[in-house]
Formats: sequence, C-alpha cells, structure tokens
Amino acid sequence: MKGKILASIITALLLAALLLPLSCSRPSADVVAGSSLITDIVQDIADGKLEVRTLIPPGMCPGHYDVKPSDVETLANSKVLIIHNWQQNMKNITGLIEAADNPDLIIKVIDVKGNWMAPLVQAEAVDKIAQALGEIDQGNSAYYQEKAATRTQAILAKGEEVKNRLREVKVEEVKVICADMQAGFVKWAGFDIVATYGRPEDLSVAGVEKLVVEAKDAGVALVIDNLQSGTTATSEAMAKDIGAIQVTISNFPGGFEDTETWEKAIDKNVDLLLQALTQYREQYG
Repeated sequence: MKGKILASIITALLLAALLLPLSCSRPSADVVAGSSLITDIVQDIADGKLEVRTLIPPGMCPGHYDVKPSDVETLANSKVLIIHNWQQNMKNITGLIEAADNPDLIIKVIDVKGNWMAPLVQAEAVDKIAQALGEIDQGNSAYYQEKAATRTQAILAKGEEVKNRLREVKVEEVKVICADMQAGFVKWAGFDIVATYGRPEDLSVAGVEKLVVEAKDAGVALVIDNLQSGTTATSEAMAKDIGAIQVTISNFPGGFEDTETWEKAIDKNVDLLLQALTQYREQYG
C-alpha cells in the first residue's frame, strides 16, 4: 500500500513539474498593435503568420488608457510594436516602452494622417503596414504585399458600396455638428459639417451655448459624437436644445459589439447614422 501511495505522489510531482512551464509562461506576441485598427490590418494581411495583440481596448480613448502590468510584460517579451504617428509621444506609450525595457524591440510608427475609418485613409494604412511587416519579416514580404493589394481592392469596393447607401438618402443636404475626432469620417460620408467640438471635459458652458446657437441657425439635423471620447451627456443635451438627433459612432473596430473588423465597423457607423437621420426626418419633417 505504501509503495502505491509513494508512486502516486511521485507521479503527481512529475506531472506538476511538466505543467509548471506552461502555467508560468510569459505573455508575448510577435506584434503588439497600438490600436484595433492596426490589429485588424495585421491579422488580415499576415493571415496567421504573425501573432498580434492589441494594446488599447477599442472602446477607450487611446490617450486616457492606463497601462497595465500585463501590457509591460507582453511588450517586454514581444518582437515589434506598431503604433500610429499620433501615439508616439503619448505618455502612456513612451512610459510603456521604457518600462518594458526590451532592447530588441522594433518600433514601427505608421505615418498616415486622417481618420482611418475613411476608405482611402484605410487603404493608405494597409500599404504602410504591409511595408512595415515586410521589413520586419523579409521572408514573407511578397506575401504581405499581395495580401495588402487584395485588401485594398476590397476596401475601395466597400467604400463605394457604403457611399452609395449614403447618396441614396442625400446626406449632402444634411447639416450636422460633430466631434473633432469624427470630422474626417463624417466629411468623407458627405454630410454638411456646420461645426465641430472637442472632448466633453474641454468644452466650456459658453462654448456649448455658441455651438447650439450656430447649429439652430443652420438647421442642424444630427449631433454626431465619438464613442471613444467617453460620456455623451453633453452631445445629447446639445441635440435636445438644437432640435436635432444625437448619434454616437466609433473610430475603431471592436468599439461596438460584433464590429471587430474595419468592414463591420464602417457598416455599423453608417447604420447608426442612417437610423438617426430617419428618426430626425420622422420627428421633425
């Protein structure tokens, strides 16, 4: 009996020793992406050849994200960090890089200006990211370029499909005010932008009153807010005072449920905008 018990203990210890490296493995990735916009592109054109993790959750403001210890550990054990050009001087990013203390880390800054939800900007970002991946992984450079070309064609086709939906309801005749962070996309969509506004915490009472007066005088139909800017209380109040409809859209895939790709995210944004426009026309004529 004692022999059987001893054998069982030895077996358990051996099993624990084998499993220990797995349970204590350090989080890592081939690529850490500064946003879900970058993640979506890398996943598509790398197609499984590179493991990628997203740093900033898609529903959050990139500048207000508090870096977690797990982020530091992941970056410390990863090969590449790919970020937007507007992220390179953010304190949370520079602090993360310093804390990770990874001397072998390759940092790629994607210098693409404009709103990445707009198709032409998205297409430019795909090209720049494909170039970056080719420099990192030269053996698969041609593959990444080929995948990027395919994705670009799909983006432009999707953009035309979406634009046709917007043209059908004559959005060019619809006056709006919108969050600064959404101006690029809203302009691409074809709406007539009367004015833009900043983050809620940056707005003064006088500034809001001025916006409301300007919007009323212009006959604004929609107040378009940015999901990642946080609370929508201010934009909702403005819409009520103006006699408009408030709608919130996202700048990142995954901001809303079931929108993990750019294609799904742009469809969701347009659905929300058209629903709001329909509501305005039914309510205000």
